[in-house]
Amino acid sequence: MKTVFEEDYLICHFDEESKVLHHIWKDKAKGDNFRKGLLKVYDTYIALKKDHPGLHWLADTRKLSVLPLADQQWLDDTWNELLFVQAGVKTHAVIIGDDAFAKYAMEKFKNTMNKRYASQQIKLETFVDEREAYDWFKKLNREG
Repeated sequence: MKTVFEEDYLICHFDEESKVLHHIWKDKAKGDNFRKGLLKVYDTYIALKKDHPGLHWLADTRKLSVLPLADQQWLDDTWNELLFVQAGVKTHAVIIGDDAFAKYAMEKFKNTMNKRYASQQIKLETFVDEREAYDWFKKLNREG
């Protein structure tokens, strides 16, 4: 696994063997830092996808905490369209740990995305740790 870039609040890795672009929030990020960080990961995904079809996306959000309403709205209005339509992400895993509020929010997000982007056949799952997410990606690699 190689580090693609690192910020004070975010680190992005690429695991070529498993075909996983993996970003980890190292600290809370809001507003410009949150959006710029995600867009930088997005640009990395677009660049890597050209040479690595079937690229998976893994987000570790355990240290991100609850987002302000403005960032939540940006995710809903802008980010999801970029991720699932423009970039064409088909497999997306999110590590949320064991926080009950985060689990509830991600389950709601997962249900909404599965309905909204049903025609894209997106596979979206949540996990409590990296190992579980990688096991899921390996299973998808074998199936696909």
